[in-house]
Amino acid sequence: MKLARATMNNFENVISAEKLEKQLRECKEELDRHRLSVIELQQTVIEAQKQQLSAVSTSVKKVKAYSSVLAQNCAATSPKVVKPLTSHHPTPVQQPGREKNLIVFGLQETTDRVAKTTLDELFEELQEKPKVTTIKRIGERNDKRPRPLLVSLERRATLLALLKKARNLKDSKQFSAVYLSPDLTPSELKQQKALRSTLKRIRLEDPDGCYFIRNNVIQVG
Repeated sequence: MKLARATMNNFENVISAEKLEKQLRECKEELDRHRLSVIELQQTVIEAQKQQLSAVSTSVKKVKAYSSVLAQNCAATSPKVVKPLTSHHPTPVQQPGREKNLIVFGLQETTDRVAKTTLDELFEELQEKPKVTTIKRIGERNDKRPRPLLVSLERRATLLALLKKARNLKDSKQFSAVYLSPDLTPSELKQQKALRSTLKRIRLEDPDGCYFIRNNVIQVG
């Protein structure tokens, strides 16, 4: 009788130990699941922080670019105090017909007849047939690059149409190195150079933005 009771007690102890071991194993598994959940949550938080930092960085770049545009445009439109010219410095006279003049850069120097033919091909590339009154090279000869070609047109509307289409030349096989410009005064050339320099810097600061020059002002697209 005592032996049977002892055996029963041992059996109950074994069962209790197995049950306890099972509960302990289940607790460990539950703890492991919680740890995995915490790790996944941390990774989600880190990824969200990275996205926020990226968005803030992009916003800062755009703000800097907009600030540069505003500063440049304010400088371009601010009134400037000009000292009156003395008798030793007569007021320069605006060249008549300049508003109808086109300056062509990058067109190889040849004879006048060949230049006229090449110019006609250039206009044909832009799908325009302007009436040209005169053409001539300007500036001193330079072996490194051709002199600009001054082209006087009959109508200003034609000049504006050519300038508007000039950007298409970058995709041309024959005239990709040719650049068209209106006939500007030295002060206007200086202003255009400053605008192009600022535009280049802004595009580097904000490569995803759309910036261009229109009416001597940097525009945001």
